[in-house]
Parts: sequence; structure tokens; C-alpha cells
Amino acid sequence: MLLATIGIFAAINWDDYVVEKDGKLELAPKRKAKLEKELKEIDNAVQYALIVREAGFFPCLNCGKITLIYLKEGEVWKYGTTRLGEIIRYRSEPHDPRLRFEPQFFGNYADCLKMEKIKIYNYVLLSENQNRETPILRPPGNPRDI
Repeated sequence: MLLATIGIFAAINWDDYVVEKDGKLELAPKRKAKLEKELKEIDNAVQYALIVREAGFFPCLNCGKITLIYLKEGEVWKYGTTRLGEIIRYRSEPHDPRLRFEPQFFGNYADCLKMEKIKIYNYVLLSENQNRETPILRPPGNPRDI
């Protein structure tokens, strides 16, 4: 078992993760830079909303059997949180061009997640939702409370 573990570690390019300096092991510069970048992202998150630019039918991810919902200009389709910013967040999953990314709260990742959760839970109380024939529990683009 010990030999298998050693073999696995040997297969990893150890120099990408750890270097020896003055007789002590420390993180490789590339690995250290990655850690610092990720810690900075956690400290600099944004809670956002995707707001309707152009009225029309949009996917509703929490409307039961109804798959589309009509939204007016200025209404919320989704609340979210990102550490990466709009461009990177939606690089692999471009959002509908009829929606605009609106930053609403800046802070560390935990505080942004709290704000997102507050907004999702309180969506049911928004006038845009209350004015619907059948109000929904959360924004159409949020399938879960978070």
C-alpha cells in the first residue's frame, strides 16, 4: 500500500507543487501565485442580478410544468454571485443578450452569497412578482434557493 502511494506521488510532477529552498520545502512559485489569486477572488466577489433589457418570454427554471415566463423590461431573471466578474463568469455559458448583468453588492464571497440568498428568498415579495397572475417563489432563472 505504501509503495502504491509513493508511486502515485512520484507520478505527479512534484516540482509544479513543491520546491526545496534552503533545505526546506515550500510551495512552487506557480502554485503560490495560484493560491494568492484565488484568495484575492474570494475577497473580491460580487452579487449580481440578470435584469431584462427587452421584454419577452424567458426560461423559468422553477415554474413547474410551465417552461417559459413572460418578463417585462427591468424585471429580475436571476440573482447570482461570482468571484470572477461578468466576462469570465459567462464565458462558457453566455447569457441571453436580452439580459444585462447588474452588480448589486460587492464584498467577500461569503457576504455576497448571503446577499444573494436574501434576494432570492425575498423575491416572492417583489411587486413585479406579486403583480403576476400566478406569483412564483424565486426568480425564473434561479431553480433553487441557492
